Amino acid sequence: MPQFNVSVPHHATKDEATEFVKNVIDKLGERYADKIKDLEQEFDGHKLNFSFKTLGIKVTGEGTVDDENVNIKGNLPIVAAMFKGQIESGLRDSLQRLMKPKPA
Repeated sequence: MPQFNVSVPHHATKDEATEFVKNVIDKLGERYADKIKDLEQEFDGHKLNFSFKTLGIKVTGEGTVDDENVNIKGNLPIVAAMFKGQIESGLRDSLQRLMKPKPA
């Protein structure tokens, strides 16, 4: 089964970065509401488990927030492998925008 992996550095505390990740997932769900259905996310501390359906295909994955990075990885069914690049770039772009340090 193909996998996608995204790792983005953050410049915040683990708790702040975890909140950012929650917001990213909510925003992605809103932004791609026409393509993403049944979005579910569950946090346990700094670990996330998520799932959603796109084109009737279920995608599952997990995320972790450590002291320096946000790491998201997931499994794609074979029929969704051609969307791997789009999924990774969409996640990376959204995470980078939200993880960018705020100007002082």
